Amino acid sequence: MSWEPIIQEIVYGLTGWKSSVEDVQDGPLIFEARTYQGAVDKMEDMFLSRKWSDGLPLVPPTRDRVDWLLTGTDLDPHETLTRDFGPRFCPIRVRDVAVNAAMAGARPEYMPVILATIKLLGSKDGLEVMYPLTQSQHSFAPVIIINGPVARELDINGSIGLMGPGNRANATIGRSISLLLINGAGAYAGQGGLPTTHSLPGRYTWCFAENEENSPWEPLHVELGHEHPESTVTVMGGRGTQALMVSPPATKILNSIKRALEGVTVTRYPIPWDQLLILSPEHARVLVRSGWSKAEIKRYLHENASISEEEAVAARSTLSKEKGEYPEKGSMIGRPVPVIAKPDHLVIIVAGATGANTSTFIPSIMKRVTGQIDPFKPANWKELLEEGRKGAR
Repeated sequence: MSWEPIIQEIVYGLTGWKSSVEDVQDGPLIFEARTYQGAVDKMEDMFLSRKWSDGLPLVPPTRDRVDWLLTGTDLDPHETLTRDFGPRFCPIRVRDVAVNAAMAGARPEYMPVILATIKLLGSKDGLEVMYPLTQSQHSFAPVIIINGPVARELDINGSIGLMGPGNRANATIGRSISLLLINGAGAYAGQGGLPTTHSLPGRYTWCFAENEENSPWEPLHVELGHEHPESTVTVMGGRGTQALMVSPPATKILNSIKRALEGVTVTRYPIPWDQLLILSPEHARVLVRSGWSKAEIKRYLHENASISEEEAVAARSTLSKEKGEYPEKGSMIGRPVPVIAKPDHLVIIVAGATGANTSTFIPSIMKRVTGQIDPFKPANWKELLEEGRKGAR
């Protein structure tokens, strides 16, 4: 085999190759047309060709609009939040966040949540969540869960249709993060981008709040050690949703969850990752009236949601051994293998409409990560909220 052609191709790539798209000039981008919409269309076409867009219409990130977004933070616009988002590994600054938030249609008061999420994902634990979101061929999307007073202050939906359209905060906060995965991390999964096999709709936006007011249990952030008055963001990597449409009694609800857990397709059992269960307030109340606590539900599902090693082998899966917690492969033939490695690997929150007998299971493939939002609120937070209540811009 001759290496000469390969060497020549590498040399050309390093010294002679040029993109078929003209380089972007320094300074602001200018799009001219006979009408405003014509100029916006030109911007859309150019951004999409450069893989700066998610394919949905963008709000033009004009200097005025980006500066407006920056009124939602006291941080220096040039401060770097992280340099560790692969595969691009370029610095993501506060102003970069504002630009993408502007394109997503976000408001200034949403900036603390968006900044806190990016900072969280850039942490040591957060990077474990980021890797499959940005560098895997499988289908993952960031599931963003908001807890605490900020959910009410920003009217982040945790009730009817919380994962669907119709709420500006949910839609634009989640979309801001999605655009930053594209423009910051380089995780563009469209044609010519990352080799994601199918992807999923959650990559556009997947942000919601826990319905704390209608939950019979303490909310997720308190369960994780935070105080009630604190506001937090939790990020998990979701792989889609499964509706659990089941009426009482509690045993039917629990068995429906058990079947959903057992139906997760993975390459290894037991799953050494967190899974997310979103119980409707009605299901949660039924379980509580029947004497079930969150801890007891987790323990029951850990002990009863299982798959035999024969089933795992038939599904071309293998038995995972995490730090000696599980026996050697072959030693559990005929015995059940728990689908979740530990009870606390099942994350349970209460959200959705009251009076509905439908919950949702979201399979994941990584650990959850949680961080505080309050440190990112600007000094003029109350005034910012008041401006937001006056109407849209």
